[in-house]
Amino acid sequence: MRRRPMATTGGASHPDRGWSAFLRRRRHGRWRPQRAIVALVILIVAAYAGATGFSLARFQQRALREAATTLDNVGGAVEIATSRSLVAVSALLFGAARAVTTLSPATPLDDPSVGALLRRFSAQGLPFCNLLLVDRRGRLVNAAWKPPGAVRNYAASPFFAAHLARNPPPLFIDLMRDEPLQGWSLVVSRPLFRDGRFAGVIAAELPTASFAAILRMVVGASGIEAALLLDRGAVIAAAPARPDAIGHVPPFATAFLDRLAGGKGRSPPGVFAGEERGRLRHIHRFAAFPLIAAVSRARAAVLLRWGRVLFELSIGFAMFAVTAATLTSLIVRAFNRRERAALALRRNEARCKRQSALLQSTLESMAEGLSVFDRNGRLIAWNQRFCELLDLPPLTLGMRLSEILMRQAVRGDFGAVAPEAEVARRIAEFHRVPQIKERLTPTGRVLQIRRSAMPDGAVLSMYSDITDLKNSEKKLIEARHQAELANQAKSEFLANMSHELRTPLNAVIGFSEVIVKQIFGPLANEKYLEYIKDIHSSSLHLLSIINDVLDMSKIEAGKLDLSRQRLRLQSVAAVALRILHERAESRRVAIIPEFAAEDVMVWADERAIKQVFLNLLANAIKFSREGGTVYLRVAQDGPATALAEIEDHGIGMTAEEQERALEPFAQAQAATTRNYGGTGLGLPITKGLVEAHGGRLTITSRPGHGTTVRLILPIEQAWLASAALQPQGAAAD
Repeated sequence: MRRRPMATTGGASHPDRGWSAFLRRRRHGRWRPQRAIVALVILIVAAYAGATGFSLARFQQRALREAATTLDNVGGAVEIATSRSLVAVSALLFGAARAVTTLSPATPLDDPSVGALLRRFSAQGLPFCNLLLVDRRGRLVNAAWKPPGAVRNYAASPFFAAHLARNPPPLFIDLMRDEPLQGWSLVVSRPLFRDGRFAGVIAAELPTASFAAILRMVVGASGIEAALLLDRGAVIAAAPARPDAIGHVPPFATAFLDRLAGGKGRSPPGVFAGEERGRLRHIHRFAAFPLIAAVSRARAAVLLRWGRVLFELSIGFAMFAVTAATLTSLIVRAFNRRERAALALRRNEARCKRQSALLQSTLESMAEGLSVFDRNGRLIAWNQRFCELLDLPPLTLGMRLSEILMRQAVRGDFGAVAPEAEVARRIAEFHRVPQIKERLTPTGRVLQIRRSAMPDGAVLSMYSDITDLKNSEKKLIEARHQAELANQAKSEFLANMSHELRTPLNAVIGFSEVIVKQIFGPLANEKYLEYIKDIHSSSLHLLSIINDVLDMSKIEAGKLDLSRQRLRLQSVAAVALRILHERAESRRVAIIPEFAAEDVMVWADERAIKQVFLNLLANAIKFSREGGTVYLRVAQDGPATALAEIEDHGIGMTAEEQERALEPFAQAQAATTRNYGGTGLGLPITKGLVEAHGGRLTITSRPGHGTTVRLILPIEQAWLASAALQPQGAAAD
């Protein structure tokens, strides 16, 4: 580091004369610098302690604010997710009520056709949604799924009584305890009118476990507790699950409702955000439904990181205080060693020269640029990296700051500005320390400039090239934005697909099937019958495509629900074989089963395994040549696994085409879709279903020679043993 020569004064140029004067002043007690040094060190330590405490307090407040914001966002997410489900249920009830109303007035409400109608609507709604039909006297006369037990009467139930009130609500939501099943359900009901008169109530019975699943999906593993409550405070569901709390009013809900009744609190109406009993809590009412969302997190968990920082800063402060006390002691002792002062001075001068050389070498090796200007704006120290980053020519000791800034302004480093005015502004800003700022150079590099004050009014500046860091930060922000947009688009697509396509499509399928079977009389023209059959088959094909897309989305999101049971693999394969028998005969393709004599038992979901066989056999038939042969083999492959093989001698695939065939919406070849049809979801769905059972799928294929698909599934004993070793929550998944 280049340094300016040390200046001296005439009155203190002789070392012995200076020390003699110091000793004389010390002996007469006129000057005792030890006290000033001790006082200064105490002041520095106190200032350091105050600054540390202030920083800790700000850090704590920021952590609490961020936690409150997170709770607000999670509460909003709970409201959105729950409202979306309830909107779907409300639309389902409205449609079912309209359908019942359109029936003939002579059709009684307990007619089996009404039950079939309710089952069709229930199948379109949320999982485990049961539709109940209660007559005007409160008796349960029909349901999508008949509940166990004797005939029920809901005349005394709150949901039935609510619709008999003077001003009945169009939609009523309440909890109901199912005594025969010893469980709780959420009932969403609306009145039923026939011929303009009150005919009863139609209600949707939803298990509270489905809302608990929504809460678990929203909070994830964030450590946040969430609860869904009625507007009277009763708990509907909670995450983590608390079955004993369902139907009860927790204390925080009572306090929240009291605040609403009294109009107290600084939060917006219907919202509470604060701290109770060591927990940060956010409670707010739903905008569209009589429900309340409550989310909370332990204050200790929020401040866990703050506690670690407190510990670290305390250790640092202790070390600083000990160091300061030690240095103070050394300095005070130095004043007592006058006899060795001259020798120590000479030794110190030699040591300072060596340290100066070492410091210069160290600073020249730094990746940051460094410059030091004194209080008058003269350059007293710098390194070569400083010149490289600012693209400056070789500098000289004592060069003024204004000269360097003027050279940069004339060159255009600061843009199209008046050089004199810009230099004056930057000089005035230069001495406002400490400061940290960023600057873009004409070459496109981004520099971070950190300035701090030095003794005697000098200013130390450090220049760091953070271009790569800025580029990485920009790419990360863009990637996160794209991921959020993609996730939002996917959610909207699935919602629209489920409601806007499947509902009208089921109507098309149902009505076309009624016309094909000519239930209400024969058709006069046979051409119409052919057209209706085409409409029916096309609708079934489109429904299959939609179901495949939704299944693929569930697999990708990891939300596939499997109902495992003990299955005989040969039986499931035989069922799939019978289903596709006519399709194989239409292409003159022979399917030859080769099943092991002993039973091959697996612990799996029957529907999923059947879909696996159907997809693979359909592909084998579709890509086989007419008159070809397809082999279906089922056997036990070792003591812990079961094997299923589907072999065809069709068109085959290359290794690259195999990888592409396992990707969603992709086909092995560009012409496959045109020649054979399909969405490209069969193999990806099959692979996802097999892997969800703990198995694996492999493909062996040669172009022009055919394809063999192997399924390896764990047998019943192996699956139960591995599940026993997993945690309870993982095994349940």
